[in-house]
Amino acid sequence: MQKLATHSRSPYAGGMKSPLVTIVTPSYNQKRYIAECVESVLAQTYPHWEQIVVDDGSTDGTPEIVDGYRDPRIRCIRLPHRGLAALGESYNTALAAARGELVAILEGDDLWPADKLAAQVPTFDDPGVLLSWGRGALVDDDGRPCGERVSVHTRRSAELFPSAELFSRLTRVNLLTPTVTVMVRRSVLDRAGGFRQAGSSLYVDLPTWLWIAATNSGYGCFLNQVLGHYRIHGQQTTRGHKHQMDAQHLQVVMEMERRLDPSTLDSLGWHAGVRSRALVSGDIVRGAAHLSGREFRAALSAFTRALSRADTLSDRARAALGMASAVSRVDLLGAAYSLRDRLRASSPATSPAAGRGAARPQRNAA
Repeated sequence: MQKLATHSRSPYAGGMKSPLVTIVTPSYNQKRYIAECVESVLAQTYPHWEQIVVDDGSTDGTPEIVDGYRDPRIRCIRLPHRGLAALGESYNTALAAARGELVAILEGDDLWPADKLAAQVPTFDDPGVLLSWGRGALVDDDGRPCGERVSVHTRRSAELFPSAELFSRLTRVNLLTPTVTVMVRRSVLDRAGGFRQAGSSLYVDLPTWLWIAATNSGYGCFLNQVLGHYRIHGQQTTRGHKHQMDAQHLQVVMEMERRLDPSTLDSLGWHAGVRSRALVSGDIVRGAAHLSGREFRAALSAFTRALSRADTLSDRARAALGMASAVSRVDLLGAAYSLRDRLRASSPATSPAAGRGAARPQRNAA
């Protein structure tokens, strides 16, 4: 993870000049939320955007609500219902119609803070930045705050991850979450062949980010501020398939390994030890998913495999706690994760340091 120097003035002057941002908004039967989603885009303080809602055959009037907005920057593309297995195709339908230099993700049940684009667009004035993301605020069915999702814990206002490091981390956990905070350079997506859904019937984001990190030299930039509001509700697609998605993480990684040529894998430092740690993390995630589904025998098998491969104290501890959870049929591992998250949330170390200016990459020869 690259350290960043800080400056009192913006480091982005003279870079990209007000690029157009294409906002990709997949939707399906989100009548209750889509207006709030669109209104959050209309409220952006950065005006250079277009929103493409790609609707997967909604039957509740979702497209009609979108069509009711007369702003020419908002378009709705209606598709026949195809479900999650065709989610990548839906994203790429929007991408084919996009005119922006940058692409941001905003699903139809989520929303943005008004300064999201104004805060995030300047990170791309650095030509080395491939994509960026930030903290996600959680909201409930009625839009009330109910927590925060943070994938990087830092006191700095921003952190840079070289693409090889980002790839390595993504093989163990999807660092670029929640997706509502992600923005990516259009040219990078084009080189990747658009959004990818390889190795999973559910994931579009993880295969895409893995491929981008593996096949490009550059950086992912984490901004330590809320860049999206991720809604938690009963009809949520990801919530209904969470255990299956968790179990498919390793499947996606192994499919990525199969598709990348040996020289690319070698340049990423993908050696036996790194691969083994990815397998361990995958088994722990899979075991946790089985625990949540009360599939205790399958959970025990996954955690046992993880323990047999683990070469770090933290992985051994997580695998052993998972095994104890499976045997006792009490989710001790989940309780440990919850305690960790509460401690992190209450720690001032996760907030940007007071008085810091804008962060600028510091490129060292090392």
